[in-house]
Amino acid sequence: MSHDYSAVSIVIITYNSMPPLENCLKSIQKNTNGTPLEIINVDNCSSDNSTDVIEKYFPDAKIIRNSENLGFGVACNIAAEKATGDYLLFLNPDVSIDKDAIENLQDVIRSRQKAGTAVGRMRFPDGSFQSTCRKLPNYENMVFSRGSAFSKYLSNGNRYTLPDYDSVTPIPAAAGTMMMIRRDLFNNIGGFDHRFFMFMEDVDLCNRLSESGYINYYVPEAGGVHLWGKGSNASKFKRNLYHHFTVWKYFTKYQPGIVSYCLLPLILMMNLILITILPVSQPINRQ
Repeated sequence: MSHDYSAVSIVIITYNSMPPLENCLKSIQKNTNGTPLEIINVDNCSSDNSTDVIEKYFPDAKIIRNSENLGFGVACNIAAEKATGDYLLFLNPDVSIDKDAIENLQDVIRSRQKAGTAVGRMRFPDGSFQSTCRKLPNYENMVFSRGSAFSKYLSNGNRYTLPDYDSVTPIPAAAGTMMMIRRDLFNNIGGFDHRFFMFMEDVDLCNRLSESGYINYYVPEAGGVHLWGKGSNASKFKRNLYHHFTVWKYFTKYQPGIVSYCLLPLILMMNLILITILPVSQPINRQ
């Protein structure tokens, strides 16, 4: 590539993120194309050697060690305050990026007016597509979503998530698995909402950007392999618990009222119980 790329601050939040973290770091070393990089790690009180491994591969990395688990969104905001790059790339520790993925994301943001976030195309280790883009949540698509106990038995089980696209495409929202945004825009919009400990902070950010006139983009040329759910050693039940709780917080923020405050918690609690005891259509880490 002939472009002169501005510096990118790669933000990696860790919480007992070994061993996938090591492959993530190797992929950064191998597959960037001369873009100036700054590695910022905020560790949420890991008991493994996550921070030591980052220092091994990137001795100049900025390491911030929290004395407790502050959650993903808060940790990202802490990293953004320390960042000096023109762009922030939020990257899960269980993602291995493809060659030129960072540059392709940056190209989209630089070439499109009012670009909000740019997110990459994720796939499972077997090469199959992994959807991380979605519509904004509403009561209907949550019932039919991939994490719902009803999705296996009712039609349109993936109504919440969006399909693959062949070219750069505007999208309502996406997971923060591999998400780039201009640092000044992230700070001006207020960063991630602190009320979301884990999950939904990325969708909320995309929503706020859209409400402010910005456009979120899906970039299929910016690829990566994502080991879904392997970025920390938190149990599946604990992750599902966090997810259900933050879904409730999302709806109380955007659709406050008796349904969100009274009825939705009962539905979410029932769904949590059902997906714990029943086989539900959820992403798996295909090997």
